[in-house]
Amino acid sequence: MLRALFMLIVFAGMLQGCATSREVFLADGARGYNINCSGSGKNYSHCLEKAGDICGTRGYHVLNQQGDIVPLPQAIREFRANAQSTSIGFLTQSGSIVTRNLFIKCK
Repeated sequence: MLRALFMLIVFAGMLQGCATSREVFLADGARGYNINCSGSGKNYSHCLEKAGDICGTRGYHVLNQQGDIVPLPQAIREFRANAQSTSIGFLTQSGSIVTRNLFIKCK
């Protein structure tokens, strides 16, 4: 019973969370950001909000937007085939993994 409650709390935490970002360097040498808002409890508005937090009043340009919904069995096969992969995303109630990434450059 206690273990099931712990797993439920962990799963709920995975669904909530905030968008994360990391600094990247673009092909032209400029600084950009990869913002990740994956998970069934989030959407692209979370990515856009994080972009606003990063760039502030300067604003930003959206360079690329990527997203995918992959059925869980396929994602597990791909994860096992790629042992260097660090994450398989977040589980949704439908048994799929939802990934979302936004690439931006501050103005």
